[in-house]
Amino acid sequence: MKNTHSFVNLTPTSFLERSGLAFPNKIAIDSNGKKITYATLLSRSRKFADMLRCLDLHYGDHVGLLTQNSAQGIEAHFAIPGAGGVIVSLNPWLSENDLLKQLLFAKIKILLISNILFTRNRNMIDSIRSDVVVLVIDGKNGDDSDMICVEEDIENYKDDTPLDVCLRSENDPIAMNFTSGTTGQPKGVIYTHRAAYLHAMGQVLMLSLRSESRYYWSLPMFHVNGWGHMWAVPVVGATQYITNNGNNLDSSDILQELMRHRISHLAGSPRLIKSIAESKEETLHLQNLTVLTGGAAPTSDLVQKLLALGIELIHQYGLNETCGPFVVCEKQEHWKELDVKNWSENCLRQGVPAIHAGYGLRVVDSDGSDVPWDGNTMGEIIVSGNTVAKEYFDNAAATADSFRNGWFHSGDIAVRHDDGYIQIKDRIKDIIHVTTDYGWENISSIEIENGINGISGISDVAVIGVSLTDDAEDQTLVAFYELDKGSNLDASAIKNSCGPIFPGYKIPKYFVEYDIPKTATGKIKKNELKDIYSNKYASMLAEEFVDRGVEEVT
Repeated sequence: MKNTHSFVNLTPTSFLERSGLAFPNKIAIDSNGKKITYATLLSRSRKFADMLRCLDLHYGDHVGLLTQNSAQGIEAHFAIPGAGGVIVSLNPWLSENDLLKQLLFAKIKILLISNILFTRNRNMIDSIRSDVVVLVIDGKNGDDSDMICVEEDIENYKDDTPLDVCLRSENDPIAMNFTSGTTGQPKGVIYTHRAAYLHAMGQVLMLSLRSESRYYWSLPMFHVNGWGHMWAVPVVGATQYITNNGNNLDSSDILQELMRHRISHLAGSPRLIKSIAESKEETLHLQNLTVLTGGAAPTSDLVQKLLALGIELIHQYGLNETCGPFVVCEKQEHWKELDVKNWSENCLRQGVPAIHAGYGLRVVDSDGSDVPWDGNTMGEIIVSGNTVAKEYFDNAAATADSFRNGWFHSGDIAVRHDDGYIQIKDRIKDIIHVTTDYGWENISSIEIENGINGISGISDVAVIGVSLTDDAEDQTLVAFYELDKGSNLDASAIKNSCGPIFPGYKIPKYFVEYDIPKTATGKIKKNELKDIYSNKYASMLAEEFVDRGVEEVT
């Protein structure tokens, strides 16, 4: 639809156009001490877009973005759509073979890549250069004098074309992100300019961002476009901080950066937040910090530690297919009357639809009927709304299967409490079926993991169900765990600690200390764990250890 006096297509690139006007001299990005004002960010993003157009980028063409957290990555999120392209964010930790598969599948026309990743993936780059234009965005590689370098060439281009003028419709794609592939092959999720705009506005409200806010990049920018935060922060003219590309920093280093820059906001996994909360460093200066987390739920113990430190925790739930955060645990005034334990238990729930989500959230049974709001009956989460993805790229079957009857079917299992708050119990594929003395039980692996994660000395845990006999429906619980540094827990101690937490049938039979495989965003790869069990431990458990009752496997 064309812009008129009473209608303008929504796109997040307009946020930078406004902030470049409203806050020209304010620092937009502080990247390892290099400061970029909003006026400069706008000018560079426009020039970057002009460069892409001069490379024969056509409207709707896909542009790959392969970089770690960087100022240039933020610029690309404005320049690519500003040139009419579609951002295809790629995971920098994938193997060359997996990257090549995604590049070919996504039909990339131009690839933007950082210097360090160009060197790391040189074989992949050489295999595509006859079909894909490759640009290094942050400095020319000394081994390739013919490579186009954005940083060196950007000043040769014009900055007189606003970033939002080429948009034909707000319902056109702005980005494609690949799902994590924890339960199968990754899918390319397509969402629109309109969805990205509304989601960013929702994040501003969810995080209570203000002009004086200082946002620290600990979340990978490639993951659902950094939950849209590179678009949300400029809405209010706040500042984004990047240190060491946001990578290879331990919790102590991150803590020092948070205090040095007086950071007010960050987003990250519960594991990162736990490491900050348990740091021995001085945390007095974090009392005004707001942290947004998702994926695995935080533990009750972590929520209480953050409360004691004066750190505001925002617990949310979302997916690639919802542009990121879609549900938030809104804290209610009457919760203040609860004791700390019950207050923290309420905060563990994923919550209610976020403001940009409207009320398109249901938990339904296999017939599509809403489950009772009893906090016990499990069903599948389905969602609808302005920030839900449009489709899966070039995958009509998956689109038809997941987007049907006006709802996106998430595959996540939850209950709904009497106050309307949802609480995730598991993925459909990760529900574990066990036999008890009184019949079948469906067990939530997440429930078991949350309980074990609350045991002092445990760093992380993943629970899977395995079949030790020919009866595939009768499963046994196996817990893979990691220990905190210096912890001397063993399997017997962990199992004994589970006694007061769970009934007997919910206590894992076997405990395996193992470096748990995860995606770059901290999601546990349970399909990979099941393969590890099958290939390494199945024969030992089934043949050698079952009769002896051995609890620990090394």
